[in-house]
Amino acid sequence: MNNIDSLPPACSKLLHEKARRKLSFAQIAEHLSHDEVWTAALFYGRATPTLKDIHALADLLNLSPQTLEDDFRTAGPPLREVSISGATDPVIYPFQEAIALYGPAIRSVVVEKMGDGAVSVPDMKVRVEKVPRGKDDNIRLILESKYTLYKSW
Repeated sequence: MNNIDSLPPACSKLLHEKARRKLSFAQIAEHLSHDEVWTAALFYGRATPTLKDIHALADLLNLSPQTLEDDFRTAGPPLREVSISGATDPVIYPFQEAIALYGPAIRSVVVEKMGDGAVSVPDMKVRVEKVPRGKDDNIRLILESKYTLYKSW
């Protein structure tokens, strides 16, 4: 899913310049005043930038704002189609959809922060919190787990 060749040209350019300049998603997100997972999702074609975002990215990464605008316009809407078979429960399905949609972005941010490794499901702790929002409350799902780095031998 992280194959840069299958991404829209704007995303390929952004990822290339991010790597070339040795920037993290956290650094770029701070520059854009966005969350780092949202920023990573943008780089993987899963979020829509505003004109302000495009110009801030162009400035940070020394890209042509007009070319970047054109590239995003040509690419069309973000790639948000996900295929999840068998999931119909209205509580479970959104979480599967969220992982399918934001998985590449989440993985990239985790690898930047932790290194190349794996999350342990048997060690995972899951917490659900109610977030009061007046008439329509929200939930916060917190996943905490052991992270094991892959080793060379």
